[in-house]
Amino acid sequence: MNKLSRNERLTVILKLLSEHNTLSNAQLARLLQVTPKTIRCDLVHLEREKQVIRRHGGVQRSAEFDADKYSLDSLLSQLTASRPLSALMTQSLSDDGVSKMNNKIFILGSFNVDIVSKLERFPQAGETLHSLTNSIGAGGKGANQAFAAAKSGANITFMTKIGKDQFSHFAKEHLAGTGIDNTIIIESETSPTGNALIYVCEPTGENMIAVHSGANTEITQSEVSQAEQHIVGAKLFLTQLENNIDAIRQSMMIAAEHGVKVVLNPAPYHEQTPELLRYVDVITPNETEASLMTGIEVTDLSSAKLAAKKINQMGVKTVVITRGSQGVLLYEDERFMEVGAIKCAVTDTTGAGDAFNGALVARLVEGETLLDAARYANAYASLAVEREGAANMPDAALVAARL
Repeated sequence: MNKLSRNERLTVILKLLSEHNTLSNAQLARLLQVTPKTIRCDLVHLEREKQVIRRHGGVQRSAEFDADKYSLDSLLSQLTASRPLSALMTQSLSDDGVSKMNNKIFILGSFNVDIVSKLERFPQAGETLHSLTNSIGAGGKGANQAFAAAKSGANITFMTKIGKDQFSHFAKEHLAGTGIDNTIIIESETSPTGNALIYVCEPTGENMIAVHSGANTEITQSEVSQAEQHIVGAKLFLTQLENNIDAIRQSMMIAAEHGVKVVLNPAPYHEQTPELLRYVDVITPNETEASLMTGIEVTDLSSAKLAAKKINQMGVKTVVITRGSQGVLLYEDERFMEVGAIKCAVTDTTGAGDAFNGALVARLVEGETLLDAARYANAYASLAVEREGAANMPDAALVAARL
């Protein structure tokens, strides 16, 4: 049997439930020839759509069950409900699902559980402060960037590794609800799910972060090899540096060898970063990472330009330096371009860089110029910092108004 799309799987599951009130996860996985993880994600989606009720090890029909919800006739009816078919058919290719499917992005990255404390100010060494609020949420640069790219309309395959612990179910539930098209979730037998302790200063929105990588740094050569078909089938590959370097390098090599554009967000900075640059088409450091890469202390526009030129000389064609409240500096084809900062009501800067990177690749894969993609990503990130939480990504529909 050829591999079914997610929509096809959902259709099959509902048709089966119309004949059998209850089915087990194992039965569905065997029949559809997918992993139990994939089935669980499908059932989470159906439960949120109020089509099914999940039970231990299985699923049953809900009171609002509709066996034809994902049929072609039903989908066509939904598509044409607000606009006539003639209007839909005359839309440009970039507005329909065909474009999304052809412009796939593969993202290798981390998933972390973020434990966030909001404070009136950051503590001094040895000082104890009472937090204003505490919360637990989803994070990790890879997961955040995949979420932002999916929100921006890209077709995403996201690969990550988590532990078999109290956070594993949380991770799967979160990723199932992000709109990411395909997730490859590997579970470690020995290490916990990655986590991050985050302090956010309430008055400024600035943050301090300590990360325990856990399973994120245990991706093996064979696990990367199993994902090779997904990497090769993508148009663009994006990664960061929260996974183990050997897995990152192997994935980047596969992408580069097959002509897949490679985008590296060198965060957090790693001493082996220069060794990866031979595979990189676009790099997106912030000022700190650009400083560490080049030895040039980036403090203003002039020093940022020097750093961008040096990174280009190190072998990367396109350099994008994010400068926080100072905007973005671009260097490509021996030409500098700038994207100005956008005024916004900063609530929490955690995940701002991830929002930028996810939105940037979503536009690049659509064929936009670097400048236009960066303008979009800058606006998207400005919306993200107005929200609490690293994984609280805004809807792309809000970007047009911000621009």
